[in-house]
Amino acid sequence: MTFWKGLRTSYGGSLAFLVVCPLLALVPVVFELLQHVAEVHIGMYDSVAAAKALEHHPLRMALGMVKVLALLVPTYWITRFVHTRDPRFAARRDPLAMRLFAGVVAIHIALSAAQLFGLPQTPGALLAGLAGGLIVQCLLVAWTVAATLGDASIGPVASVRIMARRLPWTIAFTIVAMLPLMIPHYVLGAAAIMAPRVWLWPILTVDALLVGWLCAVMAASNYVAAMRAIGLAGGTLRPAGVADVAGSTALTPYPG
Repeated sequence: MTFWKGLRTSYGGSLAFLVVCPLLALVPVVFELLQHVAEVHIGMYDSVAAAKALEHHPLRMALGMVKVLALLVPTYWITRFVHTRDPRFAARRDPLAMRLFAGVVAIHIALSAAQLFGLPQTPGALLAGLAGGLIVQCLLVAWTVAATLGDASIGPVASVRIMARRLPWTIAFTIVAMLPLMIPHYVLGAAAIMAPRVWLWPILTVDALLVGWLCAVMAASNYVAAMRAIGLAGGTLRPAGVADVAGSTALTPYPG
């Protein structure tokens, strides 16, 4: 799997998920809109000064944690869909996979809480927190994917061993995969402040839809990075319930 083929797989898988599983894809969109409602309510888009002053408003920070959860939960559906391209497998509430994935969610919620509430609100500390969070995420991504698919053979320690040797590639791939959507996300945030008021909700709505796509791309790129590293380590995944999925692609994980 080359870098660019991985990007094509990530974006192709994310778009397929949005088309085939639109209701599941709307979960992060809804919560992004809820955060925007709160931001408008507290006056965050009134001016640049207001945006800076209200960046750490308690209501916004609380909803930020809810949004983290709303971005994490769809990872379960997206990863399972990208693996099989089967919407039934994606939405299936597999007991083992859900139990394993709950551990992944708990760890990532704790990391996000530490970043949001445990770090000094200085540029250096925030940048260090983002960098550290990205490294931890990349080291645990094999565990995340395995858990989502219901495979208990790769836990956190095994994930670190697998991903550590591929860490530079994984970090670069993760960043490059996000940038095409992350840049317009921040541009839309600035436009919501600078544009005439009549454009506020159209801009915020487009931004929320963009976040839904970004969520799918992030999960799909995590899957690609994890499967690449697992394959290079000589390993394989044995997802729970894949044998029950009908269709010629059910047993063909990771195209390429």
